[in-house]
Amino acid sequence: MATFMQAIGAIAARVSLGLMCAASHALVTQEEYERLGTTLTPWGAEITGEADGSYPAWTGGTRAPPGFDAASGRWPDPYPEDKPLISIDASNMAQYQDRLMEGQMELMRRYPGYRLDIYPTRRGFWLPERIRQNSLANARNPECKTSANGVGVYGCWGGTPFPIPKTGYEAMWNHLLFYPAPGELTADSYLVNANGGISLLVINHAIGDQPYYNPEQEPYQGAGLYYLRGLATNILPVREAGSQTLVWFALHFDVDDQRAWSYQAGQRRVRMAPEFSYDTPVSHIGGALFYDEVQLFAGRMDRFDFQLKGRKLMYMPYNSYRMHMLRGDPAQLLGPQHVKPEQARVELRRVWVVEATPLPGARHMASRKRFYIDEDSWVALAYEGWDQSGKLYRVVLGNGLPDYAHGGYFMAESVQAYDLVRGQYAVMQFHLCDRCYDRRGMPYLPDAQMTPARLGGRGIR
Repeated sequence: MATFMQAIGAIAARVSLGLMCAASHALVTQEEYERLGTTLTPWGAEITGEADGSYPAWTGGTRAPPGFDAASGRWPDPYPEDKPLISIDASNMAQYQDRLMEGQMELMRRYPGYRLDIYPTRRGFWLPERIRQNSLANARNPECKTSANGVGVYGCWGGTPFPIPKTGYEAMWNHLLFYPAPGELTADSYLVNANGGISLLVINHAIGDQPYYNPEQEPYQGAGLYYLRGLATNILPVREAGSQTLVWFALHFDVDDQRAWSYQAGQRRVRMAPEFSYDTPVSHIGGALFYDEVQLFAGRMDRFDFQLKGRKLMYMPYNSYRMHMLRGDPAQLLGPQHVKPEQARVELRRVWVVEATPLPGARHMASRKRFYIDEDSWVALAYEGWDQSGKLYRVVLGNGLPDYAHGGYFMAESVQAYDLVRGQYAVMQFHLCDRCYDRRGMPYLPDAQMTPARLGGRGIR
């Protein structure tokens, strides 16, 4: 196996080629740049609300409520007194269809009990000063740009790469490079089959590391070539206990690929796992998602043409603190056909809409994808996928929450993936188990802790 530094060296030898073709970014104008920090947040969200009062202005974000214990890994709701303004179901969805996803309306048509409780919009997201300044620097840096085909990013560092996106690829890179404080979590995942039966898929411990935001990491040196490294260790089921998965996601996807390794405790071997990409089903969650649907979108963009469709107001999951704080019986959350509506919080959010269609000759199960990206956090809040026959086959909702203690966002404390073909759904990265937690604000990890050598195997086959 090539060592980590050998891998870096191989990539570095190709970086100059990537830089030569990195020319697709349409630079912001001086007028646009001057809006950042005045009428726009430094990372690109409109500060003003809607003139009719339906959507509030951003006023600096929400800070931790009294009594918050950062070491607990539990994040109490800072808006406990909020009540739903309206509820939307099949009986009245036509009245609100301009602000509903096709997937939400399909779930309402299929399941009479499915509804959306719409809460007041709370724009609690904020970013630390260091990340704000880096976002401004990226906006005025002509070297911060994507590769010519959009699938790699160069010259950006430590903040939102494209606060004023001009292409769908730039918006998707903003999503891929959204900011969370370093952290670790223990979470569980469940599958609810077409008959309403609930199965525990996995309980695992995960750590995520973003060298892109590490202030001690030199850009494009060492681990800086990978914007995200994730390590997951299975706790349950017993037959999978101790098995591990390590994935590195590349900044320069135009000249490099993501790297993945798996360690099977029963075999005591580490193997490379190149299949962890594109539309390969994720086996440890019962195939409920493809690998490029994890966190709604992850990995390479080279099989699709991503088109930016503009911003619009949509009803989206957000501020899911109450759901995060559930513990114990999974029946608190999981109904026989869908997540129980009373546990979900949906708000009117201003989102960027990105649509993706396969490039000529590209193979993928999806004939079309649509993403809804929050303008405040740059996190994809929801996703829809259509199969090769043009039928909607997947609806994925990310029930995340802003990090009021450190700034940034927990991308998806509960990802809900509805399989419209099989009539089942899965809930991933949840926190019903008593030992579950999500801690943030930890130190960035040394490179040596996020390498295949730390997986405990005796070699790669």
